[in-house]
Amino acid sequence: MGPSLAALLCLLDFPGPSLEAWPKTPVPLGGNLVLHCKGGHERGLYRLYREAVEEPVAFEDSCQESWSSLFMYSNVSTAHTGRFRCHYSFHSFWSKLSDPLDVPVSDLYEKPSLWVVPGLIVPTGKNFTLYCRSEVGLDRFVLYHDFLEEGFETILPEKIQKNKATFSFFNKTDAMDGSYQCFGFMSSEPFYWSNSSDILMLSRAVPSRYCSPVHLAHAVLTLEILRVFLTESWHKPHQWMQN
Repeated sequence: MGPSLAALLCLLDFPGPSLEAWPKTPVPLGGNLVLHCKGGHERGLYRLYREAVEEPVAFEDSCQESWSSLFMYSNVSTAHTGRFRCHYSFHSFWSKLSDPLDVPVSDLYEKPSLWVVPGLIVPTGKNFTLYCRSEVGLDRFVLYHDFLEEGFETILPEKIQKNKATFSFFNKTDAMDGSYQCFGFMSSEPFYWSNSSDILMLSRAVPSRYCSPVHLAHAVLTLEILRVFLTESWHKPHQWMQN
């Protein structure tokens, strides 16, 4: 039996699915990749497309009797990179295509260097700048900020000059603490990325009117050493005279 009149009316505004990738950061060369195409209707056939080719990718179409479809690939190579879209069928009708999803592969170039000015400890309300530089001529850069439970934030540079990207931050808040890492790539090959830079950890300064845990531990240890010394000296007050 064909679709009902209500179903046909719904198809007039047949929304596209969402498309997500795991991991969220660039996929390391030789790693694993999962593309999740999630629709909003009944079970059906899901298809994955490369936007530039407008035909199904070389891998087999996925057909799962569920509300979502997972496209899973191991030993990822440059053949798995590109801009992807997906859609799904419902009563022989196809949905709109999803929004495009860029899937880069990393570990194809030497890692860039990442540093921060004025330093790793930045008080709340102050400004700071992150720099990402390539030694192999890469001319595009992306910064990832990992703020723990909330996941990754992707940040584009405000300026690129001589293979160095500048990321400026103003009026620092606690949300800006956490780990940062950057990647580089060539503008002519936007899906072939470098290794990740070393991870940089940013934190806020301890106010001077408070004693940090490290300082407190040092003070306690010093007092204990002094107590032991004085105790031993008290029990042997004349030993130095006898020698």
